[in-house]
Amino acid sequence: MVDKQHQSPETLASGTDTKPVGNVRFTSFGSKNAKDKKREPKRPRKVTRDYLMNYATWYLERFAASRARLEKLMRGKIRLSVAEYGTDPDEAVAWMNAVLSTCEKAGFINDDAYARGRARSLLRKGKAMRVIAADLSARGIASDQIDDAIRDLRAEADQAAYEEVRGTDPNIAAAAAYARRRRLGPWRRPDIRDEKRDKDMAALARQGFGYDTATRIINSDLEELNDLLSMIDGI
Repeated sequence: MVDKQHQSPETLASGTDTKPVGNVRFTSFGSKNAKDKKREPKRPRKVTRDYLMNYATWYLERFAASRARLEKLMRGKIRLSVAEYGTDPDEAVAWMNAVLSTCEKAGFINDDAYARGRARSLLRKGKAMRVIAADLSARGIASDQIDDAIRDLRAEADQAAYEEVRGTDPNIAAAAAYARRRRLGPWRRPDIRDEKRDKDMAALARQGFGYDTATRIINSDLEELNDLLSMIDGI
């Protein structure tokens, strides 16, 4: 007698207890359907106020986000729920706004703090100030908050700098940080530095740095740039 508990779903579905003989390759229709079923996309979750609150909490525990970013994500959830379950869109948007307000009051969302932290992180990576401003704008940060973040970042970089380079435009320090990260200019091997000069200049230009800034970085020696990098490394 065959133990049905150890049979595959395909064998049980056939209604027989016949054991296959020899080197049989299973290419049955049922097996193919099972494989295809695994690839079917999951149904979206039905949106409720509790679901949106749980989602916002889960997301903010893992990622820093602006209010606009979180709102965009929740609106996506709402659209799927409206299409799948007929959720009332106006009611769902009201839930979303309530969740966003709750998160702001609790301090989970703070666009000012987010903008300052994001700007600082991008400067450390060697991003130009105008690139940083554009990035914050794309993330839904208001223009006045962007201006405040850039102003604070300039002040913070100047305060962190060695005395010898205080008053220097942080854009120049950012260009040095990018060159260091990508091993451009003075960070290249001496025997290939000259032949790579035009390529390195172009790399800095693509990051939003002007010709004068790129020339200064690529033509400098490491000692000079290490002083300049104090503006980046000290924030």
